[in-house]
Amino acid sequence: MPQVGPWLVATWKAGGIGAALLKTAAAVAINMAVAKLTAPGGPRPQEITTELRSSNAKRIRHLGRVRASGAVMFWEWAYAGGERRLFKLLAVAQGGMNNVLQWYLDGEPVDVDASGYVTTAPWNKGNIRLRWRKGIQGDQWDGGNYADLRAAFPSQWTEAHRLRGVGTILATFDAVGGEDIAEVYSGGEPEVSALIEGASGYWAVDGSAINGRNPAVHLSDIVANPVYGALAPSDIDLASLGVARSDCNADVPTDGGTRSRYQSGISYALSDPIKDTAQKLLDAMGGRAWITPEGKLAVEAGVWRPPTVTIEERHIVEMEYGAGTERINRVTTLVPTYVAPQVRWQEANADPVEDADAIARWGEGEPKGVDLLPVQHHGQAGHLCKQMLARMNPDRRMTVKLRAFGLRLIGERLVALNIPRLGLVSVPFWIDGLEFDGTNVMVDLIEAEPASFDWTAEEEGEPPAVLTDIDRGTATRDAAITSVTLITDDGPPYIRIEGTLSAQRGDQLMAQFRRTGSALAWTDMISEATSGNGFSFRTMPLGDLSEYDFRVFFGRYSNGSSGRELQMLSVPVVVTGVDVVANGNPPDEPVVISASGSAGDNLIVTFTVDLGANYHRTGLYRAASGAPFGSATLVKWSFDQSSQVTMTASIPPSGARFWLRSENESQVGSDPVEVGDYPA
Repeated sequence: MPQVGPWLVATWKAGGIGAALLKTAAAVAINMAVAKLTAPGGPRPQEITTELRSSNAKRIRHLGRVRASGAVMFWEWAYAGGERRLFKLLAVAQGGMNNVLQWYLDGEPVDVDASGYVTTAPWNKGNIRLRWRKGIQGDQWDGGNYADLRAAFPSQWTEAHRLRGVGTILATFDAVGGEDIAEVYSGGEPEVSALIEGASGYWAVDGSAINGRNPAVHLSDIVANPVYGALAPSDIDLASLGVARSDCNADVPTDGGTRSRYQSGISYALSDPIKDTAQKLLDAMGGRAWITPEGKLAVEAGVWRPPTVTIEERHIVEMEYGAGTERINRVTTLVPTYVAPQVRWQEANADPVEDADAIARWGEGEPKGVDLLPVQHHGQAGHLCKQMLARMNPDRRMTVKLRAFGLRLIGERLVALNIPRLGLVSVPFWIDGLEFDGTNVMVDLIEAEPASFDWTAEEEGEPPAVLTDIDRGTATRDAAITSVTLITDDGPPYIRIEGTLSAQRGDQLMAQFRRTGSALAWTDMISEATSGNGFSFRTMPLGDLSEYDFRVFFGRYSNGSSGRELQMLSVPVVVTGVDVVANGNPPDEPVVISASGSAGDNLIVTFTVDLGANYHRTGLYRAASGAPFGSATLVKWSFDQSSQVTMTASIPPSGARFWLRSENESQVGSDPVEVGDYPA
């Protein structure tokens, strides 16, 4: 028997959040996509699209369509063709790549001509050239074989520097005149990335190489690739793999027609556990993996097929029956994170997906995020979350004890229950666990929802807005502050400012603050986030009961004759007079116990105060007899924190009216409490 069972136990049993309990060596399904709210390990898209400058960078393999950069293998200037030229070589794809579909410099798409020279301004002034090699056996096998790189550095990059089996990018950058440096190379040479078609997937069914975006093919490559996988084709139920591929390719409706039901693109480090990468792909196709009675690994995609085995009441020895989900575990809304082509193949959130039936039964819970990073379509992400929610919120859950009949369930993923007295008439259930003790078979079941696999065009949702390219012909340096927020629940008070921007490439967005009316210099704020067309900055801790001014602008620091000098490159956006009140919670009103006095005599008042965290002091206020509190003035403060406090004050012969009012340290006061009115 193939050793699939022990291998799965070793690689999947301990790690996957979505993996159900494997209770026998050759038995039930490993449910990869159930209740998986924490993503398995592995690089995220923003890491893949960033150049790596490390001597021990991970080897990354790409399958399907992904945007990627790579590890810098070589970086050096030389004179070539009469020009001073920088050569930058990136190792992008372990196992090779099939095509480059779009180039990016500093994260922005650029066009190139037939020779690879960038034609998009302002980089077209730098004579920048972008080229790539496949690194595929039989087709540009040596990814590092660039003749001009060897010619420029004959002793540093020789015939022995091959990068065999690695897809690479070579970018060259010519020096420019001083008047163009700030525009072309304002931050040094730009980072290079590309939208690529990764390696062809190994198809275990016939040993062929398939280039495409089918997650079943990608999964086949992950587990069975002769170089990178862990299984042989004989260890896999190839028939189930073929069905899964066909199911992924089937069309589902969209607003504009149809799309393939499930597609994927994935980047993973060869050092990542296979279970993590396999789980990501199973999640992307709504799939499950299990071990057949023959000991082979079988997989299926998220397509409904009714069960073929039915448990009748006569088969059951014992039964436990209850609600499908414990209250503490209920999740009614999922927010999927996927990779969106509209935002240059980076992470984005699809529309939240709700379980309307679960919300109607239990109320709305806090939305939970779920990573579906191999998914590249918002509708597919929503479809998968719909299936997840159905398994997370089943109507019923059961555990049944069976005799020998239970052995028929080995290798099954679904079973029908026919117990009419409980209202179960051939109702389908997922097999969530199976255990055989030599006499009895214990089976854990959760009710299935066939409708969760249905999908309509109306359920697709909306994709994110397409990012627009910056118009580099116009020096736009606009920023707008949209909110100023005082934060008082995170230690000492501070202020966060947020807003929107459109920036000239190479300019740095900066924010500063100072106390209102202060002659001191402005202080730089801490950048929390500056991405896309939004920003967020925060101050250091601020003084209570003070006013502050803020400004946001584009600029940079440079070394001048008098030291570090600030250069403002745009007109600052200013907000002035923002009050800081560290504690906005007033204490409770004081409670008067007794008060006595008369006009021309002394007032004696005894009271209790709120001695909680918000209490600081209590003031005694006085106004003319019969006058309102608004005309009162402070007589004195009491900082006494006894259980009872006594204060005295003189009452003018003309009479007076008195109040007590407590405050916290930020001078936020309680409502005034009348002590008494003492007319003449």
